[in-house]
Amino acid sequence: MTEMLDDLLTLNRMEAHRLTLQLASLDLAGHLRSVIDEIRMGDRSAHPIELQVADLAGPITSDAGLLHHIFSNLLSNAVRYSPAGAPITVSVRADAQHVRITVEDRGIGVPAADLARIFEPFERGSNVGHIKGTGLGLNIVKRMIDLLGGAVSVESLSAAGTRFVVELPYRAVAPTAAPHA
Repeated sequence: MTEMLDDLLTLNRMEAHRLTLQLASLDLAGHLRSVIDEIRMGDRSAHPIELQVADLAGPITSDAGLLHHIFSNLLSNAVRYSPAGAPITVSVRADAQHVRITVEDRGIGVPAADLARIFEPFERGSNVGHIKGTGLGLNIVKRMIDLLGGAVSVESLSAAGTRFVVELPYRAVAPTAAPHA
């Protein structure tokens, strides 16, 4: 219930344009290590999580709080929907303008029929059974990535795992059209 209320409050702030971007220089690899450590602790290290970083030449400019929320959600989902012991991989690649972060698991996957709606509010894969969740997390993740000027995609096969790919600008710029304060 607390998770759903937190998600609804976050959505409300986003809808009311009261979510302010706090852009700063950020060590993305270090930030991801920190999020991974948090997830490992909550998971009691039941899933091996590997971080692979390539081509990341220095800090990025982004919002640490939003990135924490985005990757906490994606990694929590990877843990939640994967059997104990199944590995999870986070990989980072960059070019001069974009950073591409992939979160890949070997869990239950998302059925093909559900992929088109997976980022909509209150949508969950039809195969989740009794696994708890609100259906709001991925919608919030997508909205946050949009605020950062990025994109997110998903590839999945039912019973074979899921890969979320987040592409962010190396240097995010606060939107000027509508204030988010």
